[in-house]
Amino acid sequence: MNIQVEICVETSAFAETAAEAGADRLEVCDRLDLDGLTPQRGVVESALGTSASVVVMLRDRVDFLAGDEGATSLLGPLREFASLGVEGVVFGFLQADGQLDWDSNRRLLEAAKEHGLEVVFHRAIDAASDPLLVAEQLNELHFDRVLSAGGADTIDEGSVQFRRMRSEAPSLNWMPGGGIRSANIVRLLETLQPTDIHSSAGGDPGEVERLVGLCRSIGGFQQGG
Repeated sequence: MNIQVEICVETSAFAETAAEAGADRLEVCDRLDLDGLTPQRGVVESALGTSASVVVMLRDRVDFLAGDEGATSLLGPLREFASLGVEGVVFGFLQADGQLDWDSNRRLLEAAKEHGLEVVFHRAIDAASDPLLVAEQLNELHFDRVLSAGGADTIDEGSVQFRRMRSEAPSLNWMPGGGIRSANIVRLLETLQPTDIHSSAGGDPGEVERLVGLCRSIGGFQQGG
């Protein structure tokens, strides 16, 4: 199986051109400058009109806290996006001390599973006080996929920790992200051997095409520890 190339998009135009450039999956969000917030319905609908599969970000704060309502404010958007036909949702909540917010994550996870959605934990894990423990807990909660840069700003810096985190929960699909570009993708693929990769591609359809081409030339891996 080919390595799945996921591209994060925040506009309808880039969703369409990224899909045309070969992206397998689009992560739709708003405000990439804030690491992604819940997107507008229209952008999600545009992404769903492409050939790529679609997952959406559920995040209405600039931190990774669930807030006083324990993330219940995101249940409405989750149901709306599920009704539109998205494949999955992306979220992740920590407590103020950096530990996993078990209840808030479980609340959204159970709602997502009721709609048959894939559930992805995003880079909140990189801000956790104990990422290795959180990796074990995400496995207990039965998340499907985890996006991480190994606790660093970029996956280049966090590749060693990324492998440690993956070894704590090898049954999860660990997807590297954070600074992935065509200039470093081959080395990262050889080092990490992921089944999926995540990139913004700098908002450049040409870079999406280069990433896809390099991933196709490598082929696929069987993810392990």
